[in-house]
Amino acid sequence: MNTEQKVQYVLDRFDIQDVITKYSFGQDLHQGSDDRVADVWKDVFTPDAKLEYSAAGSPSPISYPEMIKIMRGDGTKEGNMTGPFTNWQHLVGNPVVTIEGDNAKSRVDLWATHKGKVFEGAPAYSLYVAGAFEDELVRTDNGWRISTRKLILHFMDMHHTAPMPTA
Repeated sequence: MNTEQKVQYVLDRFDIQDVITKYSFGQDLHQGSDDRVADVWKDVFTPDAKLEYSAAGSPSPISYPEMIKIMRGDGTKEGNMTGPFTNWQHLVGNPVVTIEGDNAKSRVDLWATHKGKVFEGAPAYSLYVAGAFEDELVRTDNGWRISTRKLILHFMDMHHTAPMPTA
């Protein structure tokens, strides 16, 4: 690679890392009933992107707007995140990225925490998820976008929690 190609490769990697991180921001900046996830995810996914989340029980493949409805609800019922959880955070590690022209592949580790809603007569709980995302990305006129995303689960654990002690 010549110097210009090396610089472009580094810029592409940074752009790809930003796209991968924006996915988590889309989830985490919009807690509870805030349903503006699509405002962020339109800059993450191609319009025809396919998500494969069958490891978490979702129908697959589906579009990202369909995934938002599953997670956040559709206005008539709560989603599988907004129903049982009050808050969540999705952390991604450093991705391994391979770039070939206008196409790229990446794999990034995922750690997600979800604080459960407290229901009368039930103990408080939190859900922890360890996994990874395998992505295929394409360079578009608007930058890099994920065209295919596969969720891989390593484990999911639910733990009962105790209230924080007060002073």
